Amino acid sequence: SQKKKLIVSSMMRTIPLCHLLFNLLSIISLSTQAFTLSFHPINSKMTTASLPKDGSHNHPSTSTSARKTSLPSTPNESHPLRDGSHNHPAPNTMSLIQSRLDEHNLTLPPPGAPKANYQLIHRDGNVLYLSGHLPIRADGSMVIGCCAPPSVIEAAGEGITKYLTTEEGYEGAKHCALNLLSTLQSYLSEHVTVAEGGKRRAGDLSDIAKVVKLFGIVRSHDDFVEQHLVMNGASDVLGKVLGKDVGGMHARSAIGTNSLPLGICVEVELIVRLKDL
Repeated sequence: SQKKKLIVSSMMRTIPLCHLLFNLLSIISLSTQAFTLSFHPINSKMTTASLPKDGSHNHPSTSTSARKTSLPSTPNESHPLRDGSHNHPAPNTMSLIQSRLDEHNLTLPPPGAPKANYQLIHRDGNVLYLSGHLPIRADGSMVIGCCAPPSVIEAAGEGITKYLTTEEGYEGAKHCALNLLSTLQSYLSEHVTVAEGGKRRAGDLSDIAKVVKLFGIVRSHDDFVEQHLVMNGASDVLGKVLGKDVGGMHARSAIGTNSLPLGICVEVELIVRLKDL
């Protein structure tokens, strides 16, 4: 009985040691296999052969082959990343502006004169403030009337000419914008000179860097609520003639009133910024 107890006690002490020895042998075996595989000549050859010589396996976006295919191979081939045309549209020239006028069948009227005691243009540095301009047609006549909703025009009946549709008001605003451009062209050619090619030339509409803001006043019936659509006539003309980036992307306000000077349907003011001349 005593011997059996001694044998069992000895076995209980030996079993943990056996487990520990078994675990150590397993770890050594696994480490040896990993070491052998990492230095196997076949794997080594495959690994070195698959690595690009330029190191681009770590940097796919900077691969030489990727850079070569991203740009045209022909030196003279146009590409926006080379010429910057996607950020910098062609600069305005007076010939380009005239071609736009011809394309849209627009004509600048003769420059007008103030109708009262004020200046048409006031200059402050490179900023020009233009007084309100009237919807004067090329023949000298003006767009007269009050913008009204269709229901009011229909109720007034035929023969009543004092009311105008939104579309007719739009045309009036177009004439305001053309008169503003005519005043600008006249002022720039008479009062501004520009250094160009070692010489100085008279200024023109191409020297406008930005149309900053339009302010429009629309003669309106009490129920008319489309002053903003009327003012699109002026905005559209400036964008077409000067280009979208210079003339078309401006701030703007449009309000309605029950009366305007001389019975006109709309009056428009303008603020522009000149290039550094």
